[in-house]
Amino acid sequence: MTRTSISHGPAEILGIATAIGMTLTLMGSAAAQEIAAPADPTAKAAFDVLTKHCSRCHQEGKLTARERPAKNFGFILKLDQLAADPHYVLPGNAFGSKLFKQIVDKEMPYDVIYEGATPDISADEIKAVEAWINSLGTKTASTCESRKFVKNEDMIALMSGDLEKLPRARKKGTRYLTLTHLKNACMDDNAMQVYRQGAIKLVNSLSRSSDVVRLETIDPDQTIIRLNIDDLGWDAKDWDTVLAAYPYNTQPDSELIAVLDRTTGTKMPYVRADWFAYVASRPSGATPPGLYDKLLKQPKTFQALAKDNGVDVEGDIKRFVVQRAGFQKSGVSRNNRLIERHASRSGYFWTSYDFAGNKAKQSLFEFPLGPGGDNGFNHDGGETIFSLPNGFQAYYLSTAKGDALSNGPTNIVQDPTSKDLTVTNGISCMGCHDQGMRKAKDEVRSIVVQGRTFPKETREAVEALYPPTDKMDTVIAGDASRFADAMKRAGLDPTLKLNGVEMVTALSKRYENDLDLTLAAAELGMSKAEFAEASREADRKFRTLVRRLEQGSIPRDQFETNFAAFADNISDEEIVNFGGGAAQKPGAKVGRGSSDIAVTSDKDVYKQNATAIFTIVSSRDCFLTLTDVDEKGEGTVLFPNKFAQDNRIKANAEVQLPPSGAPFQYRLKDKGTETVTAVCSEKKGEVDGIKQDFTRSAFTSVSNYSATVARTRSIAVEASATGQPAASGQPPAPGKPAAPPAAAKSPEAARELFRTAIKVQVE
Repeated sequence: MTRTSISHGPAEILGIATAIGMTLTLMGSAAAQEIAAPADPTAKAAFDVLTKHCSRCHQEGKLTARERPAKNFGFILKLDQLAADPHYVLPGNAFGSKLFKQIVDKEMPYDVIYEGATPDISADEIKAVEAWINSLGTKTASTCESRKFVKNEDMIALMSGDLEKLPRARKKGTRYLTLTHLKNACMDDNAMQVYRQGAIKLVNSLSRSSDVVRLETIDPDQTIIRLNIDDLGWDAKDWDTVLAAYPYNTQPDSELIAVLDRTTGTKMPYVRADWFAYVASRPSGATPPGLYDKLLKQPKTFQALAKDNGVDVEGDIKRFVVQRAGFQKSGVSRNNRLIERHASRSGYFWTSYDFAGNKAKQSLFEFPLGPGGDNGFNHDGGETIFSLPNGFQAYYLSTAKGDALSNGPTNIVQDPTSKDLTVTNGISCMGCHDQGMRKAKDEVRSIVVQGRTFPKETREAVEALYPPTDKMDTVIAGDASRFADAMKRAGLDPTLKLNGVEMVTALSKRYENDLDLTLAAAELGMSKAEFAEASREADRKFRTLVRRLEQGSIPRDQFETNFAAFADNISDEEIVNFGGGAAQKPGAKVGRGSSDIAVTSDKDVYKQNATAIFTIVSSRDCFLTLTDVDEKGEGTVLFPNKFAQDNRIKANAEVQLPPSGAPFQYRLKDKGTETVTAVCSEKKGEVDGIKQDFTRSAFTSVSNYSATVARTRSIAVEASATGQPAASGQPPAPGKPAAPPAAAKSPEAARELFRTAIKVQVE
């Protein structure tokens, strides 16, 4: 049997176009949760814009032409929740907010920019979103004064006390997943419930045992989850594999640490659940590398995987003991697809046959038998979904040859919920198959059996291999029930989601998102006030990190890279050496494919007529434009200027403006709030429609900065040579075969500029 590239996609591997019944049920349930428009006129104007242009992809209950929220973001109309999430909105700072930046930088609405949909968002509508964000002022998330802040020392004490109560035989294998930092950072109770269940769902999805692991917490806030590696079929080396990748390898100076070490036999019997969800749901070949295949001990080939599960793929096909369904469209590509079920040692073993085209032997409707052989189809790869001994599911992507894949090529398949559209083994499949196996309606059987185009033996073979729809529905429902029952036995709600996002995916995304000061402090085991006090004495190499947190937010990968050394520098935490090299040197750049630019100022508050110094760092080589905008919306381009016209900056190199010894200064003359925006362009030239002429003025003035940017956002939807919008995903003209999908360009690959902004006060 041969297999080549992958075929998993945004909605499902097992029949997206045919799962209509399930889709309607889910969407109908969510649609009942109508969201009331805000009473405030400014918020209402933004709400209307987001409803019109964004809710179809990003609001649970209002999704059209999709089942799951794009980019796993499904609460665009919940303005209070949106305003409290620094990953999307920095209150009072529109040009520093991801939501607004992606609109003005022509990344969103996605279907308008990348698929040719209409209508586009107008300049006035952009202004409405900007006005709402700026109107939020200094609003922040709840400070949770009523909640007791649980310090790292308190967590250690809770775990130590729990271990004392356990039977001697259970102590050695006991481990913990912690969510305490999220509770300390004021995450709401509904989200915390999803995160708890997501952590246990993932643990069970990595188990090699026939028993499920039930959800058990040890603390009053239910933020510390107990598990035992013996129940997972793991050993101490498996936990060592987890710790070797753990970047948060610091511990408080507590005598109880020795108790944990002595009792469990490991230096750190706990890790953060959100980090674990992000890393353990991704394979080792992903970027960044994960642990999914390592913890499941998945083999290197599909053939070995089948053997491990007691499946003889070719033999089952020859004996007609498989169940198949083939269909023309799956929503993943425009090409046909075949799914096939085998009985396995633990229950079921579903695999797919996926195609890069529909011609000749890539057509199931011409070659319904196979794979391979003189009269069989030739597929281009597939995905396998199989039941684990405990009833949960595992996933495997492979090439036509049978080699394991970590990611599917985006020119064939895409996962629109993923940050970079990549289909990743494990996490992409979990998000899609949150309810287990999905319905699939076969289209091959009726065409072959009822016609006379094929010889009798082919018709009889198809009749035996492709069961009627009602029988296939029963088979799939049984397998889905097996998965749901396993989740219930683990104490989980199989239908639980967070804003339309599957529970493991929601917890993983919580980790992946940007951090603000509140969350960063909580992850360090500190309150915001404690962080402010401790960070004053931070080493100079952490200055930019601290200022970014104080003035906005920071990408997860940059905080992760610096965490251990930073914690060691500003707190009593001590770095724990596991021997695996988890800790990284501060300042190392571990990019995850994102464009990022940071601007910080030497002060938050300036006296009138004081001079300011700004520091800029970009993740890419680019051409920088730095602009100061006052409360009236009037802007002055600070850089480039007549005295410093070369605005190219190098990646990951701090740029100070004005530089030491420069023939110019930035003097803040007027009282009020100034917005300093930094825009990096990958191409030299005009940015945001600002035309600079240094023969007329040393520093270029922009009379209405916001209006200038909003106007340049407006684009025309251009038609391709065929008359269809470019990359629109429209069906081919009558009589013409569907072309294979072109290599899609992700927003990160397509973007030509990226920006950020900070606010400073002049008194």
